[in-house]
Amino acid sequence: MCLIVDANVAQRFFGYESEARPAFDWIDKRDGRLVYGGRNAEELLRVEKARRQLRTWLQAGRACSITSSEIENDEIRLRASRACVSNDVHVVALARVSGARVLYSNDAALHRDFKNRNLVSNPIGTIYQGRSHTRLLKHGRSCRFA
Repeated sequence: MCLIVDANVAQRFFGYESEARPAFDWIDKRDGRLVYGGRNAEELLRVEKARRQLRTWLQAGRACSITSSEIENDEIRLRASRACVSNDVHVVALARVSGARVLYSNDAALHRDFKNRNLVSNPIGTIYQGRSHTRLLKHGRSCRFA
C-alpha cells in the first residue's frame, strides 16, 4: 500500500514523532511508498523537514509525485457531486487517482470521506493514526506505485 500524509499531521510525521515513527520507518527503511501531489504537495512542501525528506525519498523511489492535472480533474468531479463532507476533496482525489488506501490524518471529516465506499473503494480507505495502526502498513494491489 501507499500512504498519503494529510497536512494536519505533516509536522508530526516528518518530525519523526513517536506515533508517526512506524509509518515513517515503513517508507524510509522498508518497502512503503508515500504518495503526494496537487494541493496536498503544496501543503506538505510548506514544512521544511518535509521538503528535504520528500526530495530524498523521490530520489530513492520511496515517494511518488502525482501530477496536479490528474488530481484536479477528479477534484472537479468530486466537487460537482457534493459527496465529500470534508474540505479536503484534494486528498480524496489523490487517493482515487493514485490508488493509495492508507491515510495518516487527524481530520474526522476527512476520515469519513476516506472510508466512504462511494468515494474510495476497491479496497476501501483506512486511517493510520498511530502505533496501534501499524498493521495497516502493508502492500496491496490498489496503489499504482507499490
